[in-house]
Amino acid sequence: MQRTLAALTLLAACSPGSLPTTPSPAPAARYTERNELLPPVEYRTWTYLTSGLGMLYGPAAAAAAASGTQAMDNVYVSPGAYEAFLASGVWPDGALFVLEIRATESTGSIVNGGYFQTDLMSLEVHVKDTQRFADRGGWGFYGFATDGIGPTATPAALIPADAACYACHQEHGAVETTFTQFYPTAFRVARDKGTVRADFVGIPASLGDLANAVAQGGWAAGEKLLDDTAARWPEAALLREGALNGSAYRLLAADRRPEAIAAFEYVTERYPASANAWDSLSEAYENAGRVDDARAAVGRGLQALANDTALGEASRTALEQALRQRSARLAKDAKPS
Repeated sequence: MQRTLAALTLLAACSPGSLPTTPSPAPAARYTERNELLPPVEYRTWTYLTSGLGMLYGPAAAAAAASGTQAMDNVYVSPGAYEAFLASGVWPDGALFVLEIRATESTGSIVNGGYFQTDLMSLEVHVKDTQRFADRGGWGFYGFATDGIGPTATPAALIPADAACYACHQEHGAVETTFTQFYPTAFRVARDKGTVRADFVGIPASLGDLANAVAQGGWAAGEKLLDDTAARWPEAALLREGALNGSAYRLLAADRRPEAIAAFEYVTERYPASANAWDSLSEAYENAGRVDDARAAVGRGLQALANDTALGEASRTALEQALRQRSARLAKDAKPS
């Protein structure tokens, strides 16, 4: 199924009664006498869940990639369903998700990098109705014809139960069989409510997860989370130098100096060739009054700067100035031998 609707939920992974119950919202789905689904023309006024760029699963996204188009998708859910989910961590009967896949453009107006969305390429819907779709885990998939702006007036027939979208959501969904893992705010709700599937493979930790780990268990808990993330997802965004350095500065700003220094030290351990990492650590040491440690970090920073050929001229100049100014201050503060 083209890009499986973000939120698509297929109950199959959980037995009835094993999850919290919640009142079903008014159904958003409308059907013809032939049991075809009418287009959800008002879906853009519904609750927005997420957007994804270039996520190459599903026929529509794969076709876009093959044509050289960097596709972007947006996911919406009927408002009543989202309200019920916030209360229980489970998508209720009557939930209707809409996935729209759009083409993108990378030039024009003020754009000098990145992408913005343009024409609608595909529109898919997933409906939870445990009675209507009892033979397929309580969920049904639909694909609608579009005119580049929205769905046409043509109703959509139910996609057959042997289509790949059903099996994909059954295998990879985080909540029941929905892709709630890709909805940042909803996924946090599911984790708090304990409704994430026990067999869900997971996604990399985020900066928010790191902050929570440190808040609850100190830097030892944060380092464990980082090490676990590195073992499973070595390319995770959380492990990038900028993300780690930023989290350390946030700890410093929150007056959690010991944790901040430990975080800066972790950055230099992961990125020992980075002059910027050593500059940040030397700054933290200086603020803590650890003069000897700060001087040693400045020396490592200047050494890294001399060997770093990837830095731009402006960055190199700024870093060298900061390190040498700190070195001069620390020389004044050093205790006489």
